[in-house]
Amino acid sequence: MKSAWKLRLAATAGSIALWSPAAVAQDTPADSADAPAATANRSATYLDLTAGLGYSSNPRMEFGDSTGSAFGRVSARGFHSIAGERTSGSVTGFVEASSYFQDYGLESIFALEGNISHQASEKVTVFGSAGFTGDISGQLSNRFLYTPPDVVVPDPNIPPPVTVEDPDLFGFAGRQYSMYGQVGASIRVSERGRVNVSGGAKRIFYSEDLLNDYTSLFGTVSYDHTLSERTSLGASVMVDHTNYDNSSDTTTIINPTVYVRTQLDENWEATAALGVSFAKVERFGDTDNSTNFSADGSICRTTATERLCARLAQYSSASATEGLVTTSSLGVDWFKRLDVNQTIQLSASAVRYEIDDPIFDTGPSHHYRVAASYSRRINDRLSAGADLGARTLRLDGPDPDADFTGSLFVRYRLGDLG
Repeated sequence: MKSAWKLRLAATAGSIALWSPAAVAQDTPADSADAPAATANRSATYLDLTAGLGYSSNPRMEFGDSTGSAFGRVSARGFHSIAGERTSGSVTGFVEASSYFQDYGLESIFALEGNISHQASEKVTVFGSAGFTGDISGQLSNRFLYTPPDVVVPDPNIPPPVTVEDPDLFGFAGRQYSMYGQVGASIRVSERGRVNVSGGAKRIFYSEDLLNDYTSLFGTVSYDHTLSERTSLGASVMVDHTNYDNSSDTTTIINPTVYVRTQLDENWEATAALGVSFAKVERFGDTDNSTNFSADGSICRTTATERLCARLAQYSSASATEGLVTTSSLGVDWFKRLDVNQTIQLSASAVRYEIDDPIFDTGPSHHYRVAASYSRRINDRLSAGADLGARTLRLDGPDPDADFTGSLFVRYRLGDLG
């Protein structure tokens, strides 16, 4: 799950150069001064139905023997977008059901997200987004929700909705639900300057009784200055305040940041952000203040048939134990269209979690994952392929066995072919 800090960076510095399903509809520039407006409304609607068979060695990342099982799996991904002269938006829904032949029974995960942007005037663009996910033991982080027919590049002027990326450490304990909503505006204040404001809320809740559900309110103000056609600089301040359900404890994080975004050449682009995170945790009547380094960056290569992105991040966020968690991650994502009928996707990441909590301080934990997907089109609507994945969780103490997953699938598209 992306933190509010990463949401803030997306809203101010633009997309962190990762393609996003929700960004497909965001091909209309945010400001008419940047490019000509669309001349007609465009829309796309489709539903991808997928069925597969496979095997997973430890889908719940549990301890013990006999954790592996074969499974049958079905999923559906629906997408609808519209883009007009002044307004564009999209809604994406994904649901997956897996029936395990041993012990686990039927399990489901899902993700729903939507976004909209409206050019209110030549200088003002307003936007909003919302999402809801349900995950089990971090499984969403190692899924390819769909196979795009072509390279998808996010619009840097419009913030993408929160997407599943770095799983919450406590989400490995069982089922986790996450929902969020945000609204904001991007205001051009000069030929080269833009002010961005946004705010929203997120809600995290768990099936595990030992974990505390919580609600966070967040807001961001930033200024972005264009130095040239290739490069822009900016600064922002994000505030995130968290309240817990079963107590009066709170966590407040203030994160000032400076960032740069640049187009290195025709194919390469880079973003980088550096900041300081000031946190105040009020717990059991005591107050604990801390200061941490924050960073986010990426470098991406885009061609007509390929999108390669390497990314890194460090940020602090509230946690289900009411303590502060600092997450550091490094990842790479690759999409390649091999020819008119074949595509391949690869994704890998390493995530480190460090808990600043006097009760649950168990030392750093690490999550490593890698996933690959191959798809071949049989005809305009039918395709088939294979998914492979591996995940492991390393704790300060005994570790659960790694999860190795492989499956074969067939996919059929209803609606627009795209």
